[in-house]
Amino acid sequence: MNDQYKTIIQQRQPQDVEIFQNIHPDVAPPRLEIDQLNMAHQEINDYRSSGELIRSLANTIRLWRQNTPADAQPAITAILSGGMQINVSRLAQESFHGIRIEGHVAGNPCMILTHQSNMQLLCYIEKIAAEVPERKIGFIVDGKETEE
Repeated sequence: MNDQYKTIIQQRQPQDVEIFQNIHPDVAPPRLEIDQLNMAHQEINDYRSSGELIRSLANTIRLWRQNTPADAQPAITAILSGGMQINVSRLAQESFHGIRIEGHVAGNPCMILTHQSNMQLLCYIEKIAAEVPERKIGFIVDGKETEE
């Protein structure tokens, strides 16, 4: 493993801890200006729908991917209010406040529907293993799907 990658600890459940040793310390999230967030000025302090949250996140991942080294990629882990953590492969707007999260928990595929206030999204850069293809993250908003 390359020494430039640091280790973070990710809590799966209160009794389980998984250690990731592929976090890239030299890639910071992009600095987005207000006009890049697809928001009108009056909406800055307003509560946003899950669709706006997903749209903004997709734009951020797209910009982040442009500045990521060839051996790394953006990744998202959804942390639910009960402590469960899902490695995200796709996010979709299910209702005004609802989000469908598709991904993997402990290597098993899963899908969960949740209110946007019942989760947190951890975005980070992970090292791409040589034998594993680059992983895209899908976003569905207003019935349109994109991959970033």
